[in-house]
Amino acid sequence: MTLMKLLAIDLGASSGRVMQAIYNGHSIQLSEVHRFKNEPMNVNDGLYWNILHLFGEIKIGIKKASADGIPIRSISVDTWGVDYAYLDQNGDLLYQPHCYRDNRMGQYEETFYKKISKEALFEETGIQPACINTVLQIFADLQEKPHLARVAERVLFMPDLINYLLSGVLSSEYTIASSSGLLNINSQTWSDSVFETLEIPKKWFGEVIQGGRVLRSLSPRITQELKIEPFDVIAGAGHDTAAAVLAIPYASEQPTAFISCGTWSLVGLESPNPVTSQEALAANLTNEGCFDGRYRILKNTTGLWIIQELQRDWRLQGEDISFDEMVTLARNVTNNRSWINPNDAIFAAPGDMEAKVKERCHMTNQPVPQSKGEVVRVVLESLAFAYRQTVEQIESLTGQKIEQIHMVGGGIQNELLCQLTADVSQKPVLTGPIEASALGNILAQLLTLGEIQDRQTVQKLIKDSEKTKQYQPQEGSDLAQSYQEFQASMKVGS
Repeated sequence: MTLMKLLAIDLGASSGRVMQAIYNGHSIQLSEVHRFKNEPMNVNDGLYWNILHLFGEIKIGIKKASADGIPIRSISVDTWGVDYAYLDQNGDLLYQPHCYRDNRMGQYEETFYKKISKEALFEETGIQPACINTVLQIFADLQEKPHLARVAERVLFMPDLINYLLSGVLSSEYTIASSSGLLNINSQTWSDSVFETLEIPKKWFGEVIQGGRVLRSLSPRITQELKIEPFDVIAGAGHDTAAAVLAIPYASEQPTAFISCGTWSLVGLESPNPVTSQEALAANLTNEGCFDGRYRILKNTTGLWIIQELQRDWRLQGEDISFDEMVTLARNVTNNRSWINPNDAIFAAPGDMEAKVKERCHMTNQPVPQSKGEVVRVVLESLAFAYRQTVEQIESLTGQKIEQIHMVGGGIQNELLCQLTADVSQKPVLTGPIEASALGNILAQLLTLGEIQDRQTVQKLIKDSEKTKQYQPQEGSDLAQSYQEFQASMKVGS
C-alpha cells in the first residue's frame, strides 16, 4: 500500500510532542517531530495552562511534519486527565484552563462531600475520590464564579479542546470523560444523579464518543496559515493512559496486569466489568475507560518521580549523575534492608528528596541509607513492592489470578526496576513499547479510519513494529520474602 502518515499530539503535564507515524500496512515507524515545554502559569487568582502557547507549538509540529511531501492522513490528541476549559455561546474560551495542581478546590472539599459522600460518588462513577477530579474542580468553579452557570455554554476536556481548535467541532471523547467523575460507571454516559446533586449544568457536555470518530478536516484557517493540505481530525483515545494501554502487545490471553511507567505509574488490569465495592474504594483503586469500552481498573502510584527529583537535587548540589549512573550505583547495593512508601504524601512535593527518604527510613526504625546508591536502591525496591501490592489488591478484588505483568512507557528503560518488579512479584515481566501513549494514539486513529479492524490486528501490528523484552523472576532472590518486611515497615510509619 502507499505509505500513510498520521500525527499524534501527545501532551504531558510537563512537556508536549508532535509524533509522526509512517504506516505501510504491516508496521508503524514512529518518530518525534517536535517537542516543547508545557508549564502551568501562576496568575493572580490561580494556576493555569497556557493553551494558546500549546496550540502554537502544535501548529509548528504540524508544519514540520508536512515537510517531507508524504500527505498527512489524520491527527489526534491524547493528554493527561481531569482538566478542562469553558466556552461561551460564541465558542470562545472564557479563560485559560486551570491546572489540576491549582489549590482552589481545597476550601470547597468539605462542602462537596456533604452533598455527595465519597462512598456514593465511587459507587456511581467508579472514580476514586480526589481533590483534583474534574467533578470537584467544576464544583469549586461554581462556588467561586456562580455566573458560569449563565455564561458558559460548553465544557471541553483538554484533548477535546485541542481537537476543537483544530477542527471547530465540539466533542466529548469517552476515555478522557471516564476520568472526570461525571459518568455513570455502568451506562458509560453522563450521570444524572451527579449533575443534579451538585447542580452542575448537564448542557455543558455533549454526546459521549466511544471507539473513535472522524470529527472534520483540519480547519481551513489553519491549512491556509501553514500552507498545507487538509487532513482528518480524529477524536481517538484522548486519555494518555488509555492510549498507552491500547498499545500493549499482550503475549497471551492469560490475565495480565499492566504498568504504564513514567514519572507516575498506572498499575492496573483491563476488564469487561468495573469494580466499585467499598473494598476497592478503600484500596484506592479507580475505574477508567478503555478505547473499546472496557475498563481500566487501576491505581495511580508514584513512578520514577522520586528518582527524577533525586537527580535534580544532586545536580543543584553540583553532582550531575545520569539515570544510567544512578542505576549502576543501585545495582552495586546487594544488602538493602530499608524501604519507603513511595505514595506517602511527603514525596509528592519537589525538593530535598534524599533527606525525605532518609527521614522515612529513620521514622520506621529501618537502617538509614548513606550512599547515593543505597538511596536509589531503597526507592527502586520500594516501587517494585508498591507494584506488587497493587497487583495483589486487584487479584483479590477481581477474583482473577494475574499470571504476568506488562510494562510500557519511558520507565521501562530502567532495566533494574523491571527486573526488581519480576523478582518481587515472582511473575514474568514483559516490557515495550517505550512510546506507548503516542503509539496507542496512532492505533486509535487507524481503528477509527478502518485501516485495521480489531484488537487482534492491533496486537500483531504492535509486535511487528516494536521490540519487547522479557524479565523472568530470578531464582534465589530474597526480595519476595522481603516484601513482608516492607509491609511491616509501612505499618510502623502509618
